[in-house]
Amino acid sequence: MNVEIFANRSNPAIQNLLHKAGDGLNMYFDANNMVDIDYYLFIYLPCELTNKHIPPTLPKLVDYSNKHPDKTIFCFAQEQEVEQITAHQLKSIRAVGKLVEDNGARWLTQLPASLHSLFECRGA
Repeated sequence: MNVEIFANRSNPAIQNLLHKAGDGLNMYFDANNMVDIDYYLFIYLPCELTNKHIPPTLPKLVDYSNKHPDKTIFCFAQEQEVEQITAHQLKSIRAVGKLVEDNGARWLTQLPASLHSLFECRGA
């Protein structure tokens, strides 16, 4: 299974999730047009929003949720960090999650226990 991941690889929570991925999962972090991607996984953590900028992959998330709703998964893992984001930022990211979900893609509010369990429950 080929998964393109849009996440901050230097974050310990993301590193842990990727480390537990195991065999049978090919993970790509840069667009690789030579590979047929089965899933697009976007993960945002609150610490990425604390400096009050829009994540650069956010427009791509919305675009992919329109073009590939059955392959797009959005995860805003609010519980993973101690940094606080503003109420406005939280409202905005939830609006994005609702938009993505309305487009037919999947929206998660916490990190999955493992990447394999995430894709198994999608029927992969």
